[in-house]
Amino acid sequence: MLTRILFLADVSPFSDHALAWAKDKMRAEQTDFLILHVVDSAAGLESPRMVSEAETYFERLGSRILSPESYYKTMVLSGDVMQILPEVVKAEGCTFVLLPIPKGMDPFPLIRTVPVPQMVVQEEDKFFPPGDIFQKVVVALDLEPARTSLMLENLRALLLQTGGNPFITLVHAFFPPTAASAPELMNAASEALGEIQKEVSSWGYDTTVELVTGKPETDLPPRINDMAPTLLALGLPYAGEMGQLVLGATAEALLKETVCPLLLFPL
Repeated sequence: MLTRILFLADVSPFSDHALAWAKDKMRAEQTDFLILHVVDSAAGLESPRMVSEAETYFERLGSRILSPESYYKTMVLSGDVMQILPEVVKAEGCTFVLLPIPKGMDPFPLIRTVPVPQMVVQEEDKFFPPGDIFQKVVVALDLEPARTSLMLENLRALLLQTGGNPFITLVHAFFPPTAASAPELMNAASEALGEIQKEVSSWGYDTTVELVTGKPETDLPPRINDMAPTLLALGLPYAGEMGQLVLGATAEALLKETVCPLLLFPL
């Protein structure tokens, strides 16, 4: 999964911080980077000059930050990033995308276009999360069997590549339509989480579960923040006429309100 990481870059000191962070946190035994920058087509006649300057900038950035023995490639294109990003992912055989999000930028349009696993890291005061981001992982699950199975398959593959030994919390939130149905729904969710916990524990990681009662879009984000995870993992369906990720209310709330890096799997 981490064999070829597309890093979406910006021409600013922000990219220096982001790429250095990615090199330290996301490398597996065999990882190469594709550094992609897209010059907005709105630049018009200035586009050729801006592309040329950006090519020089990112070639120097890559040689300065990435180790000499590592393979990397820089690519600067002009056009609409929403269209170019998924096209480059497919054409270049990228297996993972890292989206560093500057303050004030809306990440949702970009997130929706990515057809492979991705990590979203939001900048905080020009610093990125320190320490091992795979130390304390919270996995948000909707308990739908097919999506849950695919989600866990992807998560396990990633953890094996990073070589980490995380403490994993499996979390699910539900809002019973009636008070009378609450006990039955809670028992069913608890039983499902228990079975998933057994599976994840069999991977060799310490695992616990958390069942949150309440509206997922309002009650789940603050509860996850209370857990102080180093990484939040969730799956998003990949569907629709445009072939984009579908962000429901709960996913949008988690993306907006949680403060740790986000690991997103298309399901």
